Parts: sequence; structure tokens; C-alpha cells
Amino acid sequence: MKPPFLRPGDPIAVVAPSGVVERGRLAAGIAYLRSHGHPVLTGPHVGARDGYFAGRDAVRAGDLNAAIADRRARAIFFARGGYGLTRILDRIDLRGLVRRPRLLLGFSDATALFMALQRRSPGLVQYGPLVSEMGDRREFDEESLWAALYGRREAFTIRFGSSDVLRPGTGRGRVLGGCLSLLVSLLGTRHDPDYRGAILFWEEIGEEPYRIDRMLTQLRNAGKLEHLQGMVVGSLTGCAAPAGKPSLHVRRILTDLAGRTRYPIVWNLRAGHTPGKLTLPLGIEATLSSRRRSLAYRLPV
Repeated sequence: MKPPFLRPGDPIAVVAPSGVVERGRLAAGIAYLRSHGHPVLTGPHVGARDGYFAGRDAVRAGDLNAAIADRRARAIFFARGGYGLTRILDRIDLRGLVRRPRLLLGFSDATALFMALQRRSPGLVQYGPLVSEMGDRREFDEESLWAALYGRREAFTIRFGSSDVLRPGTGRGRVLGGCLSLLVSLLGTRHDPDYRGAILFWEEIGEEPYRIDRMLTQLRNAGKLEHLQGMVVGSLTGCAAPAGKPSLHVRRILTDLAGRTRYPIVWNLRAGHTPGKLTLPLGIEATLSSRRRSLAYRLPV
């Protein structure tokens, strides 16, 4: 599954398969894409609302499937995260995406679809900003976004500092992952891919350290962390314990985990739920090296 990168003027489909989208923010994001010369094909129900969802399950799945079937769309971008994709995974035309791959961009709840695709046919997806964030340039790294979407080489080597290395070493494998809570939600389902030989990326928002610990422990007990080639931890926004509450720091939790592994672990990558987020390619092979302090991808051809 090797989708073509974007070219100037390529149409982009925008859908909302998860949470309710704020219309003003969505309009600003669509205007941003159009200002870069890309026609936008907006899902007919992208502004719908059903409780905390952007419309009923059938409506959200229908818009996504229509985008998958639309031969004009060279890419599919997600309008918002939130919650809802796991509810409609069984309704999505995953075979259609495998037969005719498109560049996919999103993060957070998009993890569910990205991982379900990796289970069926490994290939490139982009873990980056949502369309409803694109009207505010502070929310994402523009250079990283467009380099990744257009396949520029600089997007495929990501640097980190020596202080971000929790366990040194070198590992090579396909980069999988996303939002930690979504990874855990897929355990035991038919949408959960094989982690063996992979470099696992994860990030999270609004989870206290003990919950991070519990989710990582669940992945470990499920055998998901045993045969990795490396681990890259992204942004952990709002993941500190409340003041005065007994707690471990997340770094300590990761240090304990590192003591049970033989692969490199780095953390503090600016990806996920954070302002200025990098766009991180997933689904393709990379080398994680603590000596070179880089995650270097092998470009798909």
C-alpha cells in the first residue's frame, strides 16, 4: 500500500468520522488548504451533530466511504478527532482503500482507522494536524506538514536530543502507532495489527500517570511490547498528576519499562496533542538510532 504523495492542485476530501466539528474552525482550515492550491471536496454531512458525534454512525461512515470511492480525491483529511471511529470500523470500505490507496492525514481518533489499515495492507499514512486546526498556524509545523504531504526528503528524518533517549540502541522496522488509548481499545479485535518487528510510536492527552502505566502494562501483558524494534513516545499533554496526589512521573514509568526491554526508547517527540505538532509518517520502515539521534525513514518508491 504505497499511496502517491500530493501534487500541486490535487483535490483533497475532508470528512468528519468522529467528533462534532466547530464550523468556524473547519471553514478556516478549508480556506487554508485552498490557499495552497488544493480544491476541497467536503463530505455532505461534515457539519452534522448527534450528541458528541459528527452525525449518526451510518452518516459518518457513509461520508468516509463516499470519499474512498471518489476518484477525484487524491487524499482524505480528517476534520476533527474526538471519539467515534471505533464504532464504525466495521462499516468502512477498508478493501476500497487497499485497492486504491490515498494519502490519509489525521491524528488522535484517526489512530483506529490507521491501525486497521496496517492490519490489512501496510502502507504510508500521515499522523498530523486535523483540518479544524489548520486555520491557526500555531497548532502545527507547516514545513513538516507540506514536506510530508509532498514527499520531500526532509520530512523523513526526524531528530531528537540526547536527553530524550531513555534506552540507547538501534532498531529498524515499520513505524506503527498513534494515540495510546486507541491502541489499547483495539486489543483483542480483528482490527489490531501485529506489532512484532515494529517501531511503536504513541502519544496521549489528559491521562494521569497511573493510567498511562495501566495502558502500557496492558499492552505488555498482551505481548505487544515484547518483540518491538524500538519505541518513540510523542507529546504527553496534560498527563501529569494533580498537585498533591501521590504519583510516579511518566519518565519513571518509561524508565521502568526500558529496564524490561532490549530496544531503543526515546520520548518527548513533538507529535500528537500539542501545539506546533510535527507530521509523523506511519506505516513505512524506518531506523531508530540513539547514536545518530534520529528516526530515519526509508522513502517509499
